[in-house]
Amino acid sequence: MVGKMNIEEAELYQNICEFRLDNPTDLFPFTVKLAWEYRWTEIYTLRATIEYKKFVFLATIADRLVSPSMTIDRVWHSHLLYTYTYWHDFCGEVLHKPLHHYPGGGGADELVKDRQRYQDTLALYQTYFGTPPTDIWDSLPLTGNHLAQKQRDQKYWIIPESWMNWFR
Repeated sequence: MVGKMNIEEAELYQNICEFRLDNPTDLFPFTVKLAWEYRWTEIYTLRATIEYKKFVFLATIADRLVSPSMTIDRVWHSHLLYTYTYWHDFCGEVLHKPLHHYPGGGGADELVKDRQRYQDTLALYQTYFGTPPTDIWDSLPLTGNHLAQKQRDQKYWIIPESWMNWFR
């Protein structure tokens, strides 16, 4: 940690960090699903979940809305699908308050607001954690809700190299 957290913030951040996104008894746990869905490496997935927890900390302590990067937004969307553990265990027991996701409404005015909110989030991140990793925290989101990137991701198939002989 770079910034100085007060006692309550340090305790909150520790509790967020200790929260397990994976259920150890699941055959296909949260992080494995996340890596599979977005074709991330195990290391990148681990780093993305660590950065997600930093974002959640910032969202919980901030006095205004904060905005995630596209990668963190993907982790958040996936976490939201685990409705009971997200709302009861994470928000209820760890954060002690709800953490709602507000998707962007689109439009030029919304994009300007989203970009400013994102810059403010990066500044807050820097206050507490130093320089954010650029492979997880984009310099600016492409759109308010990152829909354009998600659509581009879904237009292509990734075919393992070992299958290429079958096509020849």
